[in-house]
Amino acid sequence: MRTDTKRMGTKGQRAALMGALLAMVLGGTGCGDECVDAFDCRDKGAAPEGQSWACVDAKCTQVAVDIEEDDAGTGTDAGTGTDAGTESDAGTGTDAGTETDGGTDTDGGTVACAPLPREQVLGTLQLQTGFTVAESAPLSTEVRAVVATPGPTYSLFALRETTTGRDVFSLGTWPDVTLGSAAIDTVIAPADRANPTATFPSYYLAYDGTRLLAGYTKSGFPAPGSVAVVDPSTRDATTYLDAPDNYTAAGTQDAFFINGGGLDTEAAGRGVYALVTSAKPYVAAKVVDFPADAASNGVTAVAGNGIAVFGYAVADTYVNVAYAVSSSKVGEALASRTPVVLVNEPKVDVGSDFTAAAGFGNGVAVVRGTYSGATDVSRFSLTPGLGGNQPISVGTRQAVLNATDACTAVDLLSSLGSDLLVGVTDVNGRRLVRIQQGEP
Repeated sequence: MRTDTKRMGTKGQRAALMGALLAMVLGGTGCGDECVDAFDCRDKGAAPEGQSWACVDAKCTQVAVDIEEDDAGTGTDAGTGTDAGTESDAGTGTDAGTETDGGTDTDGGTVACAPLPREQVLGTLQLQTGFTVAESAPLSTEVRAVVATPGPTYSLFALRETTTGRDVFSLGTWPDVTLGSAAIDTVIAPADRANPTATFPSYYLAYDGTRLLAGYTKSGFPAPGSVAVVDPSTRDATTYLDAPDNYTAAGTQDAFFINGGGLDTEAAGRGVYALVTSAKPYVAAKVVDFPADAASNGVTAVAGNGIAVFGYAVADTYVNVAYAVSSSKVGEALASRTPVVLVNEPKVDVGSDFTAAAGFGNGVAVVRGTYSGATDVSRFSLTPGLGGNQPISVGTRQAVLNATDACTAVDLLSSLGSDLLVGVTDVNGRRLVRIQQGEP
């Protein structure tokens, strides 16, 4: 459903919107199994204190979390799943977010994290050559995704999840991060507000230069869902649109890209849908087609140079794959209403499964590993072709942060200008860490 007026009345109006966007861009689980990873256990509700949900032998199981120290009063549960972006069905994830267990093994045992030495900001994560740590800021454990406005002064916004709330909040200005006292608006569409616990927030928050986009799904296959387009200035009422399987999304000027199964009245199966927001009523169109073996939706990210990275999870294995698509091809797809065939584009050779992605300068950062634990955060450079239809060049993997154990969780990924924001959780609490390219 949607809250604004009738759809665009003439072909000329629609063409004007499509032309405006074109100009802008040129500048499920296995059968019989209860779960594949911890993501599939989210409908079990909050685990008791000292416990965390994990997928053990295809069953959702409560496991002990042992990450306490002498100052345990400051500790938080590193098993909280978040995303700057994003989380997706049966093992896919994207804009920011990963779900990791800051202190449990997959066999239900515990890891003795308390005796391990750790750095105050990165915990037990190890920063790799070519990158530096800038500021860090504390972050509420209820925040599932974060997005920043363009600099040089960065205003931050957050998707906050509580027992019954899925709301958009202000987070202040970086690095003075403070959760606002009241929500800007709720993500839940009016028809679903009577039963908010039946909604599962998608762990992303996107920004199009003016508006914010967040969404949720409900039980089902494909999963019914909705997205909310929120104006943080409150000049306009929030618009709610049908969006099944909306697991990840990213924003660019006056447009959002939603990795899902449909948007508004556009319902053409799994892929990437664009929502043009330069004028009302907003216009939706499918811009990327996934192949037949796409078992579920995956990551969505946009680099600083406008190159997009879109992905999906492969059938049977549910391993994520991703491809790079130029802004010109997305614009052409939008104008012609002929979606890009994703597998015909350059592949990002991640080298393993991965659970989240975010723009990092003129490239993309990914969280490699599974929802049970990250192995590293790595970056791939993305370079446009020299001209004409020359393909994008995808660089080789460059490690940014390595995880040597499960005692420090990477649970959020987002962009801050040309830099990267990483959500980190361990016994010292939860915080956002700003990572920059280059040596100090």
